[in-house]
Amino acid sequence: MNLKVEMNNKKEMGKDLKVEIIIPTLNEEGTIKELLQSIRAHTLPVEISVVVIDGGSTDHTMEICKRENVMVVRQKSKGKGNAMKEASEYSNADVLVFIDGDGTYSISDLGSLLEPILTDKADMVVGSRILGKREKGSISTFNMLGNKLFNKTINFAIHSKLTDSLSGYRAIRKSIFNDLILFSFNFEIEVEITVETLAKGYRVYEVPIKYGTRKGTPAKLNPINDGIKIGRALIFILMNINPLKFFGIISLSFFIAGLYPAIYVVREKIHTGEIEAMPSVVFASLLFVTGALSLVIGLVSELIVRSRRRLEYLINKKI
Repeated sequence: MNLKVEMNNKKEMGKDLKVEIIIPTLNEEGTIKELLQSIRAHTLPVEISVVVIDGGSTDHTMEICKRENVMVVRQKSKGKGNAMKEASEYSNADVLVFIDGDGTYSISDLGSLLEPILTDKADMVVGSRILGKREKGSISTFNMLGNKLFNKTINFAIHSKLTDSLSGYRAIRKSIFNDLILFSFNFEIEVEITVETLAKGYRVYEVPIKYGTRKGTPAKLNPINDGIKIGRALIFILMNINPLKFFGIISLSFFIAGLYPAIYVVREKIHTGEIEAMPSVVFASLLFVTGALSLVIGLVSELIVRSRRRLEYLINKKI
């Protein structure tokens, strides 16, 4: 489905950019038709195409997409992360828009999502559910707490001000997406894209969006299992982006923990002239040694990461 439509206040800058909306699906027959029709009815100042990448739906999702005359691609491997990466390979657009097919995100926010890119204010725009309006029950308390924890961790590590790193509604320049090193296969892909984009110094912008409750099939997210996967991915990413800060915090924690037994031993030596609490001596020594090793690991990791970034820069410059 290709559209070329105009808005009253059309921006001249970026009007020739091609935008492709990528929709990963898995049994979304209850919502995909409405989503595709909403895209067709929406007005934008750029050329829009849509590709649905299906992860093996067993309902009528693919038949509905074909009737709506959109490009449908069968996903080769499982997982939302793989779907997004595979779909980007098929695209020859300048800007990629990722949106879930479950009806939780609104196409009415597409214009505000694209505007910072079309006017060259941003390289990636994330639709923030936290800044916008949410339907009651659309995000559980557990998921909200997890989202806040991930955002605070990212903001601390990279000095950013994100509010919704896990949003599944975002627009990004394809050249930027191709430059990202992405390993995630599943839902943790969103946080990986966010951190990678920030770490490489690209401009990331957030806009408020509306977020509704999931329609049709039950949610595919498992709060605990997927939370663990996302947390593990976040730790791995941060270790590779800012290892000195990451291991520095661990090192500092061990040094602080070792102060109590160390002070106890010193006070005992001052007051009695002897050291009888040998377990405290051993414990304090282990904590200090572990802290020192963590610091060394952080320094070596920082050197490796900086060397890798320099190598990437030289390769990209040569290309």
